[in-house]
Amino acid sequence: MQDLSNILFCGAFEGETDHLAKYASLKVYNTGVGFFDTLFNLQRYLSKMKDIKSIVFLGSAGAYRHSKRQIGEIVYSNKFVYKDIAEVKGMVKVPDVIGKHILTDADSRFTPLIKNQKLPEAISNSTNYVTLVDLTMEELVDSLYDVDVENMEAFPIAYVATRLSIPFTAFYYVTNYVGANGSIDWNQNWRHGSNILQKEILKFIL
Repeated sequence: MQDLSNILFCGAFEGETDHLAKYASLKVYNTGVGFFDTLFNLQRYLSKMKDIKSIVFLGSAGAYRHSKRQIGEIVYSNKFVYKDIAEVKGMVKVPDVIGKHILTDADSRFTPLIKNQKLPEAISNSTNYVTLVDLTMEELVDSLYDVDVENMEAFPIAYVATRLSIPFTAFYYVTNYVGANGSIDWNQNWRHGSNILQKEILKFIL
């Protein structure tokens, strides 16, 4: 990894990027939590910083129990879906005209990190909330059969990046399983997980 000046490293909040932010040579930006702050803040940043050629997100994710992902894993994603849990439960209908799937281009400069660390690829479900119900296996298999993890900010970042033709990859530390205890486990694990994830990224790029 040589020229880092055109890569934007994002997190939702300071705790996800604080180790990276210590290096003046890196462009680090926190988008905010959830869809709306992320969309607005990232778009505003990119409108002023025309030299950004790649976006990398560092965050946490909850794993769906039917996936093979485990707490403590680092995974990456270039495939993002918006699948509302109320829709999974048959309580609402999300119109088909609303985009629900995004495939982002990958920055090849991070391919050695993924291969050397044997990071598993995960498909992300990104909603504007944290799921606090335990989904049945039938619901998971019927509606989220190929989805691995849940994160609140990934889809809006992927949306902006795709519209602007900017490669985007998300890296997550898996902090919890999606469900009733997810927030409790996330609160216990996110700081430790962020430390590990940021150090892996820094070890690779510096």
